[in-house]
Amino acid sequence: MTQSCVTFVTCYMNLYDEPFENKDVEWRFGHFRKIARTGIQLCVFCSPDNEAYLENFAKEFPNIKIMKYIAIQDTWSYKLVSMLKADGPIELPAHRNEPKDTVEYICMMHSKVEFLNTAIAADPFGSSHFAWIDFNVAYIFKDNAYVEEYLRVLAQRTFVADFLAIPGCWEKQKPETCLLDNICWRFCGGFFIGSKDRVQDFHAKYVEFFPMFLETHRKLIWEVNFWAWLETNTDWSPTWFKGDHNDSIIQITTDICNRCLYDTTYQKTSYFYPPVETYEASSASHVIYRGQHILNTRYVNYWYRPSGHCNILHPHNWIISKNFHSVLAFDQDTKTLEPTDFVEMDDSTIGLKTHDACFFGLEDIRLYVLNDVLRFICTNINYSPTGRNRMITGRYHIESATYSECRVLHPPNTDSWCEKNWIPLIRKHDGAEEEEFFIYKWWPFEVGKVNREKDQLEIVLSYKLNSPLFMKVRGSTAFVETEEGLVGLVHYSEDTLPRHYYHIMVLLDKATFQPLKYSDIFCFEKIGIEFCIGFWYSEGEYHFWISRMDRDPLYLKMDRDALPLKFDFSIL
Repeated sequence: MTQSCVTFVTCYMNLYDEPFENKDVEWRFGHFRKIARTGIQLCVFCSPDNEAYLENFAKEFPNIKIMKYIAIQDTWSYKLVSMLKADGPIELPAHRNEPKDTVEYICMMHSKVEFLNTAIAADPFGSSHFAWIDFNVAYIFKDNAYVEEYLRVLAQRTFVADFLAIPGCWEKQKPETCLLDNICWRFCGGFFIGSKDRVQDFHAKYVEFFPMFLETHRKLIWEVNFWAWLETNTDWSPTWFKGDHNDSIIQITTDICNRCLYDTTYQKTSYFYPPVETYEASSASHVIYRGQHILNTRYVNYWYRPSGHCNILHPHNWIISKNFHSVLAFDQDTKTLEPTDFVEMDDSTIGLKTHDACFFGLEDIRLYVLNDVLRFICTNINYSPTGRNRMITGRYHIESATYSECRVLHPPNTDSWCEKNWIPLIRKHDGAEEEEFFIYKWWPFEVGKVNREKDQLEIVLSYKLNSPLFMKVRGSTAFVETEEGLVGLVHYSEDTLPRHYYHIMVLLDKATFQPLKYSDIFCFEKIGIEFCIGFWYSEGEYHFWISRMDRDPLYLKMDRDALPLKFDFSIL
């Protein structure tokens, strides 16, 4: 059984004389099996009448730790309600599902935090983080294969040290009156996760405020309603993320499992880029060509404000890209790669017809070498006959700072609106010419080859990934050869303002290009607009060329062990 930093806690109690909606013990354990078979660490509480059933079930799953057999009448919340009833009636919500929403059922819902607190005290798996997961939550999932893989990976993620994250359907609610008699889906209830101390604080809030709430309102409301009341009336402030009673309930916000590498020992260097009026040095691509380290740096004429809004520094609001090439030399003192020169590439040599547009120049050039020829691929609009983002490829000449043999490439779907991030892959053959391929997309993972007669990318291989988050992933850097295979950096972003970028290292099989492994999610300096298209690997070290806010380029060097490839891809 793989050790992880998360313990998942759940409970099964038989609360009804007759199974509610025919959801008997077999139905409930059948859905729990989908959770148990993921291998995640599970602490299970159960009512005494199902002891034999659970004991037999748990024999199949070494990841299950049976914590305690407890009747609902012995829980803290039930005892509290029973005690307060001596001073007068405690009513149930007026608008409820009466066969289901009994005192026993609602008290069990309130016992989630109690069970978590008990599991933390015992801590059988030695975990830093704990999550509540409803016993038969799997019945609401639509894509069980994806969700099960998501849970496997979630259990092994690296989390920020201090958080409590709870999904919910609704934005923050205000009027307290609606909490007393109507269900409030500010929080979903079936899943939440947090660091040990924040979960314990949640329990302390319960002990402090739940008796006070019951004494004041004389109403036993659902646990999610009480959580909404806590958020509104106390200093309890969990991280809320959008979720519903489906697969999204467990899909936590990336910020919680994003690792910022500022806690890593790495060496960073800022190059002294030549000033160009109204332009900023931005992203840089790296390649080794004929023994030389070559860098292409893009300059842009816009400026992102801290809010994420963009100022375009042109009288007609045109965005223009320039490109400079550099030869890098190894500095013996700093043990880093430093530019020896900066030479602007001559766009007049592109040789393609330009069209009316608001975007000009070659964007996000990636350099690569094919059969000892230095080549590039990039995004462009003004040379695109469709007026939409298209990819351009061609030769890149450092001796003359020129381009040649430039061609606009058509995507597999010619109606595509926006083409970006085609990542070159080179397949080497003994005694034969190298072959050029491009990663076209990641969900499914598709690799294409250009039909030179049509200048169109044709998909030649595909793998259907079942790995979390990769439906959002886009290409970042070219892939370089290591001892294990081809390694490169990919990214995805979340549509916040400013936009948030996240990075993942990926390992591919060098012969088949099948995705094999990937790393934790991370950012280099801080969450925000942070991009990286330059990468190199040598002697156990990763080298990255990043930009921040599409400016402030930085060269980073770190030990590759700082970003272990800890997750295996799941291929359907």
